[in-house]
Amino acid sequence: MSEASRRQDIDTPMEITQDGPFLVIERDGFVARFPARRNDDLEQLQDQDIYVTVTGGPTYYASLMTLDAINAVLSRWEQTGEAAGGRYFYTTDLVITPRPGITAMLEAIDGLVRDGEIANACQIIPDPSGIGDESD
Repeated sequence: MSEASRRQDIDTPMEITQDGPFLVIERDGFVARFPARRNDDLEQLQDQDIYVTVTGGPTYYASLMTLDAINAVLSRWEQTGEAAGGRYFYTTDLVITPRPGITAMLEAIDGLVRDGEIANACQIIPDPSGIGDESD
């Protein structure tokens, strides 16, 4: 796929649906589900956990954050004494985005899926039924 058509796909307006406590966005190649409310300002999100189900594949867990969000956590921990007084930060399945918002986060996920890197960046969520679980 050319960069121009890839960019057009990313820029396509998002249709957001509700599925219980999750907002759902379907994209070419994956479906993203994340806990949020429809009235939240999704373009201000700096820290969001997202379940990514790849088309014809497994579901992954991703924790997306901006550098500002990480800095805010470190500053808070400096005050509370957590993580050796804010001297370190780690989380599994972390994907850092250059700017806030669900658009930036979906662009990152889109890149991970299209580049075949999602399995390197994120862990598979095991299928509780065992059907289609690729982690065995």
